Amino acid sequence: MKPAITMALTGESIVNRRISVQTEERFLSVIKIVREADVAYTHFEGIIHDYDGPEVYPAALSGYTWQWAPRFIADELKWAGLRLVSLAHNHVLDYSYGALFSTWKALNDAGIAHAGTGMNLGEAREPAYVDTAKGRVALVSMCSSNLYSARAGEARRDVKGRPGLNPLRFYYVADLNTIETLKQLAFKVGWHFAKAEKAWLFYPPGSAHMIYKFVEGDQEGVTTVAEEDDAEGNFRSIRDAARQADYVIAHLHTHEWHPDKGADYPAKYVPPFAKSCIDAGAHMFTAEGREPPKGIEIYKGRPIFYGRGCFLGMSRTVTRLPADFYFRPGYGPEMLRWEATTADAMDARDALPSPLNPRGHASTSKGEGPIGVVALCSLGDDGGLTELKLYPVALTRKPRSRHGVPMLAEGATAERIIAYLGELSAPFGTKIEYKDGAGLVQL
Repeated sequence: MKPAITMALTGESIVNRRISVQTEERFLSVIKIVREADVAYTHFEGIIHDYDGPEVYPAALSGYTWQWAPRFIADELKWAGLRLVSLAHNHVLDYSYGALFSTWKALNDAGIAHAGTGMNLGEAREPAYVDTAKGRVALVSMCSSNLYSARAGEARRDVKGRPGLNPLRFYYVADLNTIETLKQLAFKVGWHFAKAEKAWLFYPPGSAHMIYKFVEGDQEGVTTVAEEDDAEGNFRSIRDAARQADYVIAHLHTHEWHPDKGADYPAKYVPPFAKSCIDAGAHMFTAEGREPPKGIEIYKGRPIFYGRGCFLGMSRTVTRLPADFYFRPGYGPEMLRWEATTADAMDARDALPSPLNPRGHASTSKGEGPIGVVALCSLGDDGGLTELKLYPVALTRKPRSRHGVPMLAEGATAERIIAYLGELSAPFGTKIEYKDGAGLVQL
């Protein structure tokens, strides 16, 4: 039976070099898969600016690397066949509001729909729409791993809102012994804490709005729960999109991990939230944030992607970095000299141990670079999933000038990526068969 629509969902894209100049057959094979879908989507984890212009200043803090992408990147995404992107991520204000506004203009000029940021919270939560011959597709994008200052602000009748991203905040539920330990640690390091009903609020001095909330729970251990106000606000956007479009994608950018199983598995609040998004009307839920892919779950005949891994990964080829990057703890004294260059800074960062990734899966480091999958979703007239194919990709690794270009994985590498994804999907009751170089999800 011919599907009503096919959608290609790629992993996250950090891109600052031209990809249209690439001629490798394995790269063009990936682009062909993306282009032949009725709708192609990526998570664009970048900011389009030229380091100058109105209100383009490096923020005091960033998502890690202060991201940059030249204006032609919007046209490169369009060249690749991408028509829909999510923008809610931890780099949206790396270069302040001016760079965010510049990003919107570049994407709008290229005809690429985007969701997840706005001039205020209402705009940031609005769905983005793409019209195709096969139907109208909507996207709602949100982020749970971001600086507090990056959250869009609600507009009031007497004070205008604040530009930023659409947040999905979460809080912790912990047993009394854990909360007591936190209180003792907070006292020793000089943090403030206060109780509000069953919730304990912790925050560093001078930062009364940077609150970490812990709620007293009856069970031993620590878990996470999506903030009810943020969750309901996003469900409202999904329900609205489901009435205005034929198909709805719900997206979450998240760096948190499972407290017991580690970084290969989503944080505890994510699976129930994903299912609630589908209950609200989403035809699929997709998340990403840490490089390796995570598992896939089929819920009520609709897919939940807990992580698709990488699609384009070029954070090491930014051309400039603010002074703050050069003063990172762990760098040698040579980085404190003003003549240090971006290449010096990247060499210094690459020499540091990788950020903590507890119990990360060994299958992702077999000599290839970052990995991911392009998910080709076929949906029927009722919006249900009729076929789900997973095309494995491995990103180029060296030299730095070519780092981060997706190549269609082949042979043992392709089989290993699909087997790895199958292992992570099994706890969700999902079986994936490796066939003809791709993964086929059993529905």
